[in-house]
Amino acid sequence: MANILNEGLSRTLGIEFEFKLRLQTLLAEFKNDPLVRYANGVSGTETSQYAAAGTALTKFIKCGPSMGFEAKRNAYAVLEQVVAALKAASQVPASDDTALTNELVNVTRFVGLEGEEDFHFMVAVFNLCEVISGIVGEVETEVVEGTAAEGGIVTVTLLDGGSGYTTDGSDGDEDPYSVLLTGTEDANNGTGGKASVVLVGGVITTINSITAAGSAYSVGDVLTLEVDTAVHGSGTLGTQALVEVTAIS
Repeated sequence: MANILNEGLSRTLGIEFEFKLRLQTLLAEFKNDPLVRYANGVSGTETSQYAAAGTALTKFIKCGPSMGFEAKRNAYAVLEQVVAALKAASQVPASDDTALTNELVNVTRFVGLEGEEDFHFMVAVFNLCEVISGIVGEVETEVVEGTAAEGGIVTVTLLDGGSGYTTDGSDGDEDPYSVLLTGTEDANNGTGGKASVVLVGGVITTINSITAAGSAYSVGDVLTLEVDTAVHGSGTLGTQALVEVTAIS
């Protein structure tokens, strides 16, 4: 999956908004990979890098659509933790450790620069993601599977409230407002989840409750919130809100 997502990332080089959307789903995929989440990829105690990467990823998502300094800084923070976890995994050979270090250093060069250097940052990130994708793809068949249990959604955490949500042409306040919990392209997310949320000025501010648990979701899945047109027939949205699944049944 990571290799497929990285191919999509390459097609958006130089297009900040599209690149950022692709990158955040790819970073979520890396963060949730067993080699990053668990010591040596074996289900059990989560690594410190997994928690730190999750914190940085949330900040990255909240930075908005551009690849400005804060977005670059937090993207780098996620990648730094992913690289650290992979280098600590016994399945990753020393030659890959060197490649990871070299590409991460190259990303560092462009974090604080702007203008044309934004493009160079994107290229450096893409090159590092290529290395990470290759390692994950090679090692994942050797990792003990069964680390990502699936089930219905119990709780989610709101990562980004999005914008431009409407009902009957109005972006006014509404509580409850019904949304569908839809998988982003970063994973084989489940289906059928719904939630009741609070809508304020077109922005989702609060998750009230899960109204339909759905099935085949995993903890760590990053989901978009789609308008439930069965309830809000003429509802539309501008920028999609994002949530992360934090508990399943």
